[in-house]
Amino acid sequence: MIGLVIIFIALIILYLGVILFAGATFVKISLFALDKLAVFIASWYYTHHYFSVKFSSGYAIYFWDVLAAILAVIIYSALFKIIHRKLGLIGKILNFAISFLSSMTVYCILVNNFITKETDYFLPLLNHDIANQVVNYIIITIIALVVWKRREEFLEEKEESKEYYIVEESDE
Repeated sequence: MIGLVIIFIALIILYLGVILFAGATFVKISLFALDKLAVFIASWYYTHHYFSVKFSSGYAIYFWDVLAAILAVIIYSALFKIIHRKLGLIGKILNFAISFLSSMTVYCILVNNFITKETDYFLPLLNHDIANQVVNYIIITIIALVVWKRREEFLEEKEESKEYYIVEESDE
């Protein structure tokens, strides 16, 4: 009997762990890749309605949709890296704007669906509406700064990982 209770508790802990892991992974992906997801969905939509259905049929429609969406994400990522590397401050500002929009979207989705039960997009921290919005935007900005810093570190790691070797002719 005790063994059955232990197995039951272990299954509950495992279930909660999987749920928390899936939720944390979803939030992390949403914060750091929401821009790429938006590019993917937009290119899928426009390819589907303006190209695929006119030039192919059957399941080939979805092949062209996915191919165009993946290509659009690759082009977007390459352009973003080029802008970040070549334009310096403008690239950092663009990265912060994307980080802020991603953070605000995830924050509002989480608050709306899990905390306020679809009644509001901001945490009800204060009684005054404008002051409450200001505090919520400060929280979103702090989250965005963390996301922005991590994205910047990731972009710098990519640039630093390129190593150049100069091989000189030896006397031997």
